[in-house]
Amino acid sequence: MKVPPSLSYTFNLPLVSWLETNCTTGAVSEQLRLPWKIIFPMGLWHLWLARNNFLFRTSVVDNMIHIKCIKESAEFFSIGAKVRCNKMKKVIRVAWEKPPLGWMKLNSDGSALGNPGKAGGGGLIRDHQGNWVRGYARSHGHSNSSLAELWALRDGLEIAKELRLDKLIVEMDALSIVLLMNNDKANLLMEPLLSVCRKLLDVIPNKRVVHTFREANQCADMLARFGGSSISNFVVFMCPPPVVAGLLLADKEASFCNRLVPA
Repeated sequence: MKVPPSLSYTFNLPLVSWLETNCTTGAVSEQLRLPWKIIFPMGLWHLWLARNNFLFRTSVVDNMIHIKCIKESAEFFSIGAKVRCNKMKKVIRVAWEKPPLGWMKLNSDGSALGNPGKAGGGGLIRDHQGNWVRGYARSHGHSNSSLAELWALRDGLEIAKELRLDKLIVEMDALSIVLLMNNDKANLLMEPLLSVCRKLLDVIPNKRVVHTFREANQCADMLARFGGSSISNFVVFMCPPPVVAGLLLADKEASFCNRLVPA
């Protein structure tokens, strides 16, 4: 059984984050066509049973344990998982928030059509009034969404360094990247870019890297899409490009979207 590529980074997360991410993900095993959030805990359960049998009953570890895991995962999915409980949910308002006086805010985003596929990244820096300071977009060719997110963050932090910003809030809708930026772990694929991002962030005296919902990151998302479709490798915008003009105004006026979340 192969781990879905989109979850390879989780091996470097703290234990609780690793468990939570793999047990709640929407990823599907490409081999088995089963939800990973079913396969993962089922695998842990069978490993735990095998470990106890070996220690306390001196039983030989069954080399077909993975087959049992697959069969029971498929059975659970076909029977048990069809009975769904209606969870309580609530509607919240989501809007881009201006940074405090004296601070700047960097919003960045990356996207890959197909993951991996044609990829791009982009972002923008705004002041405490929501005014445009700098924007950027980049084409990444063929890549995955996690690397596109990291490249977009790296480009934004490079610009922040050039501007000599000393108070910066970084907002991203990629929770996995936010988690990685807030701890010292990384997998081999992401480590080089993560290391660069962390070093660029260290230069800024006062900084925060936080998660936001996609609805509050629409300007960066639009610039990432622009980057993915651009023929230019990297573009820096001194003034807002027309593609984000309407979204920029909506953010400045605190326009909001409704989002359904668990109660």
